[in-house]
Amino acid sequence: MFYCTSVGEVMEKVKNWWASFNLKKWASDIGGSSADAIQAAVYFGLSFAIGFLFKKYFKFMFVSLFLSVVIIKILEYNHFIDIDWQSIRACFVNEQATDINSSLNLVFEWIKNNLLFFVSSLVGFLIGYKLG
Repeated sequence: MFYCTSVGEVMEKVKNWWASFNLKKWASDIGGSSADAIQAAVYFGLSFAIGFLFKKYFKFMFVSLFLSVVIIKILEYNHFIDIDWQSIRACFVNEQATDINSSLNLVFEWIKNNLLFFVSSLVGFLIGYKLG
């Protein structure tokens, strides 16, 4: 560990450690690659931004979304617009998921296969929300 008597010694030890740190070797030691580390950092950064903005602008986003849905439903009811709900459902719904249980199974399967990305996203969102 670091046992130093001055700030200069601490900085020197940190510089030496940083110079000897090899991200590719570290990532391969834990079974990943530098591409995975970069992708996890991107997930973290985007989730941080989403969490930050979510806390700052939740009321505005909620009211805007609610009003948009109400306006669209009123326009559809009065036949000003025609929405093809089958096409929307086909676009957003996975055919493998026939009910809630199968949907949850698909979500948990994705989480198991992408645990690093899920954890980095969750931590990024929580930190962004906390700082927002």
